[in-house]
Amino acid sequence: MLDFLKFQPRLPGLKDFPMESYSTDFSLERLVLGVDNIRCDVRLSPSFCSATAKLAALLIERETGIWTTSEKKRMSVLAREQEGYRQLYGQIMSDAVNKARAAKEMQVDFLAQIAILSMVHDEIRKQYDILIGHCKSAIRRSDLAHHEDHKKALKLKENLAHVLQSRESVQQKVGLELCGYFREIRETDIREMREAVFGQDLPFLFDLLTNPIVHMDNPFNDHFMIEEYDLCLGRRVEDPDRYEMMLSLMRSIFGFLDMEETAAISWTLDRRRREISAAELPGNDEAKKFQLQRLDQWIKRPDNIDLLLNRKLAKKQYKALKRSKADKETRRSHRLRMRNQRLLMGYFFRQFSRTGLMERITASYEMQPLYRDYCPPLVPQQVLQYLINPKSRKLVRNRLKRLKQLYGKTFRMWPLNRKVVQMERMGSRRKKEYLVRFLRAFSRYHRDFCCFTIYRDAAERINLVTDKKILALSKANRTLYEFLLPHEQEMGDKPIMNHTIIKADLRGSTDITHQMNERGLNPASYFSLNFFDPISEILAEYDAHKVFIEGDAIILSIFEREDTPSGWYSVARSCGMAINVLMIINRYNKKSQEYQLPILELGIGICHRADAPTFLFDGDNRIMISPAINLADRLSGCHKSVRRIIRENSGPFNLFVFQGASDTEMQQTADDLLLRYNVNGIELNEAGFRKLAQEIDLKQFHGNLPALQLDKIRLYTGKFPTKSGRYQRLVLREADVPAVNPKDLSHKNITHRKYYEVCTSPALYKATKHLI
Repeated sequence: MLDFLKFQPRLPGLKDFPMESYSTDFSLERLVLGVDNIRCDVRLSPSFCSATAKLAALLIERETGIWTTSEKKRMSVLAREQEGYRQLYGQIMSDAVNKARAAKEMQVDFLAQIAILSMVHDEIRKQYDILIGHCKSAIRRSDLAHHEDHKKALKLKENLAHVLQSRESVQQKVGLELCGYFREIRETDIREMREAVFGQDLPFLFDLLTNPIVHMDNPFNDHFMIEEYDLCLGRRVEDPDRYEMMLSLMRSIFGFLDMEETAAISWTLDRRRREISAAELPGNDEAKKFQLQRLDQWIKRPDNIDLLLNRKLAKKQYKALKRSKADKETRRSHRLRMRNQRLLMGYFFRQFSRTGLMERITASYEMQPLYRDYCPPLVPQQVLQYLINPKSRKLVRNRLKRLKQLYGKTFRMWPLNRKVVQMERMGSRRKKEYLVRFLRAFSRYHRDFCCFTIYRDAAERINLVTDKKILALSKANRTLYEFLLPHEQEMGDKPIMNHTIIKADLRGSTDITHQMNERGLNPASYFSLNFFDPISEILAEYDAHKVFIEGDAIILSIFEREDTPSGWYSVARSCGMAINVLMIINRYNKKSQEYQLPILELGIGICHRADAPTFLFDGDNRIMISPAINLADRLSGCHKSVRRIIRENSGPFNLFVFQGASDTEMQQTADDLLLRYNVNGIELNEAGFRKLAQEIDLKQFHGNLPALQLDKIRLYTGKFPTKSGRYQRLVLREADVPAVNPKDLSHKNITHRKYYEVCTSPALYKATKHLI
């Protein structure tokens, strides 16, 4: 007799598929605990909380159809509240991002998001209780009025019954609608701001806003599970399709398929041993815990189920590849994946059939078109039991007979009996389609339930403080996290924490003045109209201030103050300001060329200091004193000898720095002995670059740009907000300082020093656009 098992195809592993993970890397562990040493104290904007209560009440009244306001005011008030509420949420989340940035801790932003969701959850239930109280009060008033219309009294009681019966569904609808506003604002106004500071938001927090379980008091309600998740899981201890049992089975299957050399195991006892080993995966061992977490991240992705098992979808995709005339390798790879899907489907189907799950899964989908005809008085689980368990059918029939008078109708049994016959005759193809449908639904439910569990645990660690004494105590101990609207913020000038200096130096101003005087032109008005006045017009956009103006230079400053995180972009805004200054000069130069007027050239230096400057007063004039001014002056300079050697520069860079002195000479002085070529260039000091990396999310590019004939360059790019809220992108180049012969700039070696240029070349911005 032939050994049949010997010729069975070998099973593919998960490594043969491009699986995606779903991360829930969320924590509030690094935040300061409040006055009770258990939870974090949070104060949300009182205006925002009041707006939440008002809008929740209106939405509840709309969903239940029981209004407490006049008909004329209803919809206009609701529309107005909805629009205003979106704006308030955007302002609250802007404050949260700024405070997270101030604390250099993104968990502050997480805290705000969870606190707002928890407040909304509590407020909806509070407003629903108020509506129930309103209905009961109306009934009491009706009972006390002896001459009241009886029909009206009956209507009031029906309203109360309706409100009580529809509580969970209405609370869920209202919660999801409010969270829909949050998601809308997060996708538009807040997304760019947050990504500029911290990078991409957590998918978990974003998905939480569309998670229906968050707004349910009972996440295992059968009707809720069927309507929202297309599932009907068992809840009895003996049910093999309980959530916990299903999750354990999925983990064991995925764990087995993730084992090394899975594909090399044929249909033997060795495979069964490995399946048992995979089923025992959870344990105290850290490696096993890590593996369990990795498996869960795969299970939480419904798309992974399609990737592994959905051959129907794969066939559609293959036909699309053929129509688009994809290359042979792509089509061959897709055919191989379809073959692997067929093998995996066979494996999954056998595992679920062996445990009796396929019968329950099939029955759960077969009953869905007709379960509402029997529920109530039955519950969906009883209908399911009728289809799969002959012993339960008599009990169900007797129950329906007893209750037909109470419900005023006869419950026909032939539709259920027909389903029983259809299930007995059903082929494996239909059952496999049901299995894919079930696993997709279970994957989504598992993801949402895990996210809900994380949210619930996080919400329990938050104390939404409203009591004045607790607020005062928490604030005095610096343990209070406040997320407020702009008009609720404490006003007044805050102390300066640090500052950034911008020095813009005109090249050859003496020669320009002489040439214009020779031609009978006015150099003072020329400098004023083409340089000083246009710069003054953009100061407010970058929150910059004039320090002083010399005949051929201007020095600007941008301050950062305590407790004002919305302004903590001093280096980014200085870089943006410098770029804008050069754009202004280039624009006026084009006009000057038309009229044969001198061309202006600049050198700009930006220096950041992590401390406050000092001031002295000359009468009413305040004079700033800061070492950053001197260094910015050096950074903006251009050595004449270097300029003579580098006469023409056609590349995308306008700044080059060289070390002409020896290392010994460099170490013996704190002075800047470097040689610079800075013609329409912008140099940022190293401390400024480090501060910029803290201000915004800088993406790196290390490599070659053949289109620009650039090799081995290091670029950084990121976006920052101006004071008006407009976003501007920066590109910076990091380069090594070479040691050279100062006479001819001949190369000696590369030093350990680096310099940073704020780039202005449009080609570089285009080349790095894909990084943002």
